Amino acid sequence: MLEQLQQQLSGKLELLPFTSKNTANARYSPLSSGSPQLGHRRQISLSSISTRKAAWLAAAGLFALAILLLGTTTSLVEDAISREKTPAANDDKPIPLGKSVDGGGREVFWWEQFPRLDGYYKGRHELVPPSDYVPEQRQAGEPFLPRPSTPVGIMRSDTLPQKDHLQCAIAPPTIRAHHGLPQGMSSPLFGSLQEMGIDTTICYDRMNRFQPYGMTGLPEEGGLGIALRGDSLLEEEMFPQRIPKRWNDVQEECVRRNADALALRPRTAFILRTWTTFDYTPYRILMLRAMINELSLRSGGQIYLHFLIHVQDDSLPIWASEELYNETLQNSLPPEFEGMGTLWSVAQMKLIYPPPFPKSIVNFSGGDVYEAYRSLHFPLQCFASQHPEFEYFWQWEMDIRVTGHYGELLDRITTWADKQDRDHLWERSAKYFIPALHDNSYQAFKQSIVEETAASGRLPVSGPRLPADQLLPIPAQSSTNFGHDITDLITFSPLFDPNNTRWAFYDDITGYNTAQSTRPPTRAALITASRMSRRLLLLMHEETYRNKHTMFPEMYPASIALQYGLKAVYAPITTYMDRDWPAQHADEIFNNAKVSPESKAAGMDHGNGHFHGEGGSVFGPGEHVFRGSSWYSNAGFAGYLWSRWLGNENGNGEIDWELNEGNGRMCLPMMILHPVKSDT
Repeated sequence: MLEQLQQQLSGKLELLPFTSKNTANARYSPLSSGSPQLGHRRQISLSSISTRKAAWLAAAGLFALAILLLGTTTSLVEDAISREKTPAANDDKPIPLGKSVDGGGREVFWWEQFPRLDGYYKGRHELVPPSDYVPEQRQAGEPFLPRPSTPVGIMRSDTLPQKDHLQCAIAPPTIRAHHGLPQGMSSPLFGSLQEMGIDTTICYDRMNRFQPYGMTGLPEEGGLGIALRGDSLLEEEMFPQRIPKRWNDVQEECVRRNADALALRPRTAFILRTWTTFDYTPYRILMLRAMINELSLRSGGQIYLHFLIHVQDDSLPIWASEELYNETLQNSLPPEFEGMGTLWSVAQMKLIYPPPFPKSIVNFSGGDVYEAYRSLHFPLQCFASQHPEFEYFWQWEMDIRVTGHYGELLDRITTWADKQDRDHLWERSAKYFIPALHDNSYQAFKQSIVEETAASGRLPVSGPRLPADQLLPIPAQSSTNFGHDITDLITFSPLFDPNNTRWAFYDDITGYNTAQSTRPPTRAALITASRMSRRLLLLMHEETYRNKHTMFPEMYPASIALQYGLKAVYAPITTYMDRDWPAQHADEIFNNAKVSPESKAAGMDHGNGHFHGEGGSVFGPGEHVFRGSSWYSNAGFAGYLWSRWLGNENGNGEIDWELNEGNGRMCLPMMILHPVKSDT
């Protein structure tokens, strides 16, 4: 095993440098250029760490634990554990598990030496029927050559029917997907499309996905004039949709036409968080057109798109002058989205939730409680209080991208969440679902959570977590979930308990008794993209203006849901990695599971058998592990993968790979990516 590990990691490490151009907030590229190597990648065996090195690492781990027990500051603990370094290694020596080295001015972490996954970059000419597909991680031996099979065809997206036959004046266009998958396409580390009910037998390429929304074409015809690069040949001619002058007129007409049917259904506002100086590039307009068609028009107006626009100039009294308000709003959106926005400002929030607010337990950022960074939920909960026509509110960020059909994605997620039973729901929502650990069975994962909770001696969370005399009355909300509970909160990241973690904002709690012994029960889900019920937002609204309660934006909705005994669900969306993480090791790092004897011998026990310490979490100083993921705040891989899928040249021969290597443009399954700061 040791010899195998040395063979895998010997020689110069193939790193992913986060340069000034390719930061975690933009794109990054592999150090090497040219075509990816599509051969087999064996996973690193954790047992292949030598005994001598394991002893050294164990000593380092004990040293870190000693620092913690001695009560040193958080910054020292971070240095000792999450940023713990070994002496600078030679190029031919592997970085010990859980450690980092100086990589010529950049901290290089152990996970960066895991084998890179290249199956994402396979193109439409390498598609095979779903029955023939084998993911990259399961291929063995030489590069996989698919056996001859039935040609893969094109599937039209109109197999997703108009929502309950509700019609609008403009019908959503037909988009197309390939029935099949690229042979060797990498599988996700977290989550499951199949579990969510999302089609696992198709993949999308950029041309068939976006051409109907005016990707090319003349501006007078609604075309966006996006230059085509790489493999741009369409299998069949596609005709772009007729683009209306104002999408809001189409939405409003749709609601009027289906008013009787919509009166019997819970309506949803799909809120896009943006600001007055946001740059609406052609690709962003393309994305917004797709959202309007695939969410609002397909649902017959049951889902309604709206922009919540931050006016960053607090000297503008937008609440005092209708003329000023309308002028600011008109200048904040492209003409085709006119009438679809609501303005807000920090100065306005001070009028709605007037000061003073009590002192926070810890104001880590040092900013004012009204700053958007600390109170992003204020305008949304205010918006909910002013719009009783909506029962649910999606909060969406402008740097999220979806490769597949928006309607399918959100419909399947909400349907799945509504069906989740409340037993051990908080416990399983606190962890990533790693399919490889549970034989791809979510039911097996659920059972493991029940057994783990029982073994811990803790009771599962059930009912409100605060005394009744500390709670407000829960607002009424209609339920048409076919016998299921109202799902008050759906998140795309685990709902973790921040109390004993080193997440920087775990104590950014305002208005509650600030004595540490009476800290209120809390949960958090990082990245604010989520769906919230009307009653949850109204509780947040009233808790804020009446009790002067608030928390960091990624903690407040989940904590109110917990305290009131509402239903909150982490939806296990698929999360992909640029590296081949061993499943058990990923569980130890991302779920802070008990470390194995091998990992413990390697020095990964930083407190009662856990890498992040007992009660600790990956969310905090250890979140560098998300840089190579498709979903997180610092996920550099998300932007690169999206850019590659769009056919952009990033200095690594991407266009040549599409054209001259014969692979064709990339074809990806349903993916949700964040953050994507640039589409070029």
